[in-house]
Amino acid sequence: MRRSFLLYVCLLVSACNFGRDEPTVIDGTSAEAFDRTLGAAKADLGPKDRLKFEAALSEFKARTFAKADSRQEYNRLLRKGLNGLTAPRIVAQFNKDVDRVGGKAADAVFDAKRVFKGK
Repeated sequence: MRRSFLLYVCLLVSACNFGRDEPTVIDGTSAEAFDRTLGAAKADLGPKDRLKFEAALSEFKARTFAKADSRQEYNRLLRKGLNGLTAPRIVAQFNKDVDRVGGKAADAVFDAKRVFKGK
């Protein structure tokens, strides 16, 4: 009886998340929560949007790095800046920024990557 009740509760809890349409919200309250939810948020995206997400994230990391005076401050600012966002929202903002500046923002990210790689 106890096993069947436990099984029933487990099935009920798992059914609550079945067919979940809402994207993962990035939780920046701790390093562990941030890493876990950032990975889950990224998994919400298809291949094309995942590339845009990575580009937006790289650009945000570069801007955050420029503001920070230490690794701890960098990590705190990174978590704070992404806290409460979803990957689709980040991609939508990236698309809006690219459209607004006629692709120059995306080109700037790629130019920066080439500089960092020494090409």
